[in-house]
Amino acid sequence: MNTDELIRALRPDDLLDETYHRRREADLARIFADLPARRPSSVRARLVLAGAAAAGFAVVAVPAVVAGVAVSHKAEEPAGSRVASAPPSRATPLVTLDARSFLLAGADNAARADGKAGRFWYSRQRTYEPRPSGRILVSTTETWYDGATGRGRMTTGPDIEVGAGEGARRAKPTPRTQDFRMKLQLNIGGEDLSQDDLWRLPREVEGLRRWLAAHRRDEPNVDFTFWMTRLMLSSPTTPATRAAMLRILADQPGLRLERGVTDPIGRPGAAVVSADGANRLIVDESGARLLAEEYNGPDRGERRAGRTVYPGARKGEKTVYEASGWTDEIGDRP
Repeated sequence: MNTDELIRALRPDDLLDETYHRRREADLARIFADLPARRPSSVRARLVLAGAAAAGFAVVAVPAVVAGVAVSHKAEEPAGSRVASAPPSRATPLVTLDARSFLLAGADNAARADGKAGRFWYSRQRTYEPRPSGRILVSTTETWYDGATGRGRMTTGPDIEVGAGEGARRAKPTPRTQDFRMKLQLNIGGEDLSQDDLWRLPREVEGLRRWLAAHRRDEPNVDFTFWMTRLMLSSPTTPATRAAMLRILADQPGLRLERGVTDPIGRPGAAVVSADGANRLIVDESGARLLAEEYNGPDRGERRAGRTVYPGARKGEKTVYEASGWTDEIGDRP
């Protein structure tokens, strides 16, 4: 669950850093040398950037009973040293990495990641929220949550407020820490999902594709798909579910891949951008670990439909996923 979802659930009075191994360009080339071609298929889905876009999702808190870019890898050879009849070496193939091929390689890496190991899902996220005044509020939220018992802890508070173009910063206040015990649920398409429900989501492409189609309402297709990719990569889902979600995202038309980028805190990676430029996910070079998301679409106001909250979205909002994973105790970090 993302920062805004937890804060909304925990406001009575006033979550990717799994053990992913980085893969180099050579590793990506090796994967694609044997990767079968996949036929593009349409996906019915839509994005609502966590705390940054408007989609039909809400967190329900129920008190617990207890309380393209071409990349070429080719060995250099001295002039005249190559034998004309020799076949090209498979160790150094020429591979063009577009957004789709990059995501498919990321899916293979995600599928090889470690599974669940611990009781509490840990998450540390930093959000960048543009204000009407032109200033940007930067805040950090750190959470631990055990879905089986409802026990958790959240520490949150503004880091800085930066004036656009002026570099002015306000003093950092003392973060607020809150221990809680309650059932947190994420509502997607009318269904309330617990932490265990997220872990039990379909683990193969066609099953997950059908689940997404059944839970999408009136959201634009590509937006929902981007939002669900963010959710799958930043929440306690299985490696197989994450891999399936990346393969579904790879089928979206018009995706762009930007290499050699950095996230808002300076970590290097690559960006996958929707055709309209509104949705941007930054992942590490393995393609499997989510670093940040950015929303660059038109501003939207928050709206409500029953108990479902459609969060507002402001152009320029960003969320950085500093760390996440399973731990045995509150206070431990993966």
